[in-house]
Amino acid sequence: MPSNRELWAGLAFFALAAGALVLFRRPFDVVGWAGLAGCVAFVVLACCGLVKPDIGLVKPGIQVGRREIDDPETPERPWTIGDAPLEDIPIGDPLPDELCILETTIAALEAVGGLERGEIDARSLWRAAQRLDPGRPVGIYEAIGSFAALHDDGHPRIGRLIFVPAHTEYDAPLLAEITACTLASLGHAVQPRDITVTLPPEGNQGTARVAFPIEGRTRTVNCEYLWKYPPADLIPALGRFGRPEDPRDLVCADPGDQTLLYAAIRSGSLMELNHRLPAADDLFHEA
Repeated sequence: MPSNRELWAGLAFFALAAGALVLFRRPFDVVGWAGLAGCVAFVVLACCGLVKPDIGLVKPGIQVGRREIDDPETPERPWTIGDAPLEDIPIGDPLPDELCILETTIAALEAVGGLERGEIDARSLWRAAQRLDPGRPVGIYEAIGSFAALHDDGHPRIGRLIFVPAHTEYDAPLLAEITACTLASLGHAVQPRDITVTLPPEGNQGTARVAFPIEGRTRTVNCEYLWKYPPADLIPALGRFGRPEDPRDLVCADPGDQTLLYAAIRSGSLMELNHRLPAADDLFHEA
């Protein structure tokens, strides 16, 4: 879709061209009428594009845009399949083994304080995973990744979990959103709009500065800003701002689905979390 500037430029050009045809090519022959009709058609289409720029842009089933980070309340994200609720998508039923893995994963995160008890059920996770990748069997890695799928399906906050894109265009609003989610998981009432992110000058990669308020004081951390990768040092730096009355450890798992899953779990419970998960190797590690 052309930008507004391009549409205005094209509109002016073809309007002038139509005027020149009327002034200098009368009486019209076939070529003159065809040229005038083409100019008028473009002017009409350009006007439609300027008045209603969203015509034809949104295809059913494709999620458009990230939510505005300055909203006072966290809004629901748009549905990604035909604007239909998750329950209306006919995707079958989970196998008993899949339900068992999902229930075990939920119970493990509940046991260490990453989820509230009863907050999430296994069937909701399974439907979210199938919506993302229909027909794919759910093992332990898919179970971990299903939380991100549920998050993308309209659950902006899930327990004390933080969802960090592994490969995307990183900018100041996205860093502010990740910072706010991390601080919220540690028990601080901080919104993305409260956070100031200063990126390296001239669009370069380098050191970014993140400032945020906690208990009436402005705190700052620095992180390594990369265009397409998450800053590996941001969440560990934010982990220093836990609440003394509710100490938390930030841990991370990479299920391999383009989203890193962080969780603020009860301090000292990482070994318990990995022991409870049905996997041969540790899935979560210190952030």
